Amino acid sequence: MMSSKKGTSNNSTRQRRVHENIADQLRDLITRGEFLPGKRLPSERKLAEIFSVSRHGVREALRKLEEQGLVFSRQGDGTYVRRIEEAQGRKPVSAALDRNKCRYVEVLELRKVIEPQIAAIAAQYITEDELIELRRVLDEQIDEISQGRKGSEADCEFHKLIAAGTRNSVMLEMVTRIHDIVSQSLEFTLENSHRRHWAIETHERILRALENRDPETARKEMYEHIAYVESLALSELEGEG
Repeated sequence: MMSSKKGTSNNSTRQRRVHENIADQLRDLITRGEFLPGKRLPSERKLAEIFSVSRHGVREALRKLEEQGLVFSRQGDGTYVRRIEEAQGRKPVSAALDRNKCRYVEVLELRKVIEPQIAAIAAQYITEDELIELRRVLDEQIDEISQGRKGSEADCEFHKLIAAGTRNSVMLEMVTRIHDIVSQSLEFTLENSHRRHWAIETHERILRALENRDPETARKEMYEHIAYVESLALSELEGEG
């Protein structure tokens, strides 16, 4: 059993290294002008062939570059290199969020404002394929927790997929950036079995509302989910004080 867990951990580490390596190579190509601003990158399939990796590794690399503001995706039309002026225009937002890295409560207040509405919008526009992917990610979180792990990466991915379901790239960009910042807070949010199972149960309710195309319930369930995370953060900070 111990050997199996170690193997899974090593596989995850190797997978992260693969997509980080691809991201580094793509960043170099963009910097050297091999891929020009405003132009579309080769397809995921083509990039996978170029780098001799899986399409999943390419997808994760592109997501990393999108988070860094170097590329952006157009639904159904591929991934484009961001123009310099557009990338610069993102800096004030990114800098403002970076300043909140150690202020989880403020970031959670922001989440409480925007993510319930995002869930409501996603309930109207999310596709069946995206619902299937959400279910897969939730099952992955359940599996990780059943093996004694925290399932924090799957937790973050769940929220990002909901944002993707809005069909609004700005909302996805904001949620992705926010969850990169608050990911460390999950270390205490998911630190015990009760909290981990609570996360699964609330994610299940959110997903059910999305599957039912019920915006108001999706909004309510997401709000209650984040409000509870906020209460845990406040308790943690008070404990430190």
